[in-house]
Amino acid sequence: MNIILVQAPSWTTSTPPYSLALLKAVCEEQGHKARCLDLNIRFYRYLLEKGQAGIYDNPTNWYSDEYVSHIIREHGDFIDLCVREILRATCGLIGFTVTGLNKFFSEEIAKRIKTKNKDILIIFGGPHCFKTELGEVLLHNNPDVDAVCCLEGEKALPRILEMAVKEGRIGPFPGIASRGEDGRVLSCEDADLIEDLDSLPFADYSDFDMLEYGFKELPISISRGCIYRCSFCSESRIWKKYRFRSAENIFKEIEFQLTRYPFIKSFFFSGSLINGNIEALSGLADLLIDKKVSISWGGQASLRKEMDEAFISRMRRAGLSHVSYGLESASPAILERMSKAFTVEAAERIIRQTKGAGIRTDVNIVVGYPGETEDDIAMTADFLSRNRRFIDEIYYHPLVIMRGSYLYMHKDELGIRFDNEFNPNDWYSTNEENTLEKRLETVAFFKRHIGRKGRSFFTSAQYQQFIKERTSIRRTP
Repeated sequence: MNIILVQAPSWTTSTPPYSLALLKAVCEEQGHKARCLDLNIRFYRYLLEKGQAGIYDNPTNWYSDEYVSHIIREHGDFIDLCVREILRATCGLIGFTVTGLNKFFSEEIAKRIKTKNKDILIIFGGPHCFKTELGEVLLHNNPDVDAVCCLEGEKALPRILEMAVKEGRIGPFPGIASRGEDGRVLSCEDADLIEDLDSLPFADYSDFDMLEYGFKELPISISRGCIYRCSFCSESRIWKKYRFRSAENIFKEIEFQLTRYPFIKSFFFSGSLINGNIEALSGLADLLIDKKVSISWGGQASLRKEMDEAFISRMRRAGLSHVSYGLESASPAILERMSKAFTVEAAERIIRQTKGAGIRTDVNIVVGYPGETEDDIAMTADFLSRNRRFIDEIYYHPLVIMRGSYLYMHKDELGIRFDNEFNPNDWYSTNEENTLEKRLETVAFFKRHIGRKGRSFFTSAQYQQFIKERTSIRRTP
């Protein structure tokens, strides 16, 4: 069977979508013909030509139905052009990778496809389709979607294609929610996880034009899940356990991709953290050093105490060029509430040693954690100020409360309410003044007072005055 794998807007424009490339490889391994279609990069380049690429500037806007509906109305001709291209291809099944950012666009494209051809089977998969997220809700709300993959598509897709060829339908079976003959949604049972990630084929990027993307960097997934259970994150609860590919298998894929794309010299190791398995990461570093493979690589990482100066230096020798640490806060009280596993002192040491080794060092900060006070904010700001020259970029994130996270599952007792539960940004606290507006104000204050050279000073009094000024501006007729 021929299948088209679609990435709808919005998603990253820096690198081709890894999930599509991996699913293509899985399909081809099973004897099916798959084509990847990155409508996101097409839309971005279309907007660039119109001078409207600013639509992509704030990803959190894409969680808003109103925001995306306006974009769809304004650029309906582009969507129709994409739909016509899909319909011209001979395919029996179309798969969408769905996230919170591209949910509305994916639904709109699916609806327009079904309007033209009801016989094409459409399946949604990806993070937003997990049972801990929207899962079967997507199927209930979208009559144009035939099935939803509720966990790992690489395991389910071969069976989906086999059933589609033989019976002209999908499911239900473990990991797949689908529709009965009467259109009623049939729930899925939990599916077993892929035990051995080394058993998966290497991602196939042959359908992508690498020159279209911002970075000449290829994504490679080296792990799934997380070794921690941070209270604001749903990752470990989705995947149940942390799985890491062997160093030898990761190294073989790097060699494979370099053979195919010799102009690519950088890799982004996707996933929650590259250093969840220190032993395997060390093994990969040894292979890269011993085989004299000259590449750069990086990804998200945790601030682990095992990362001493010697370890960091060896990672640099192996090609580690950029890392983004999940600092989130520098308040000990907030770190404890988040269930973070490091101390402020350890974070400071690791960040300084990483930058000292010549590695680009970024940090992520979560703003607006329930119970966060001005003193907690000041502690984080003070940490950032005194370490600013060791940090290349600070990424501020107003706290989103994801389904499946501890915060979401305990939202009632924590006094967390939603105006719109489909938007993880759209929450507020009933027992304190914690709203999206206030979280955005705090982000603005951080950006205003944390200087590039680490000479800024941030106090609770400054913050309170800032909020007072902003409130006064809003109330002025």
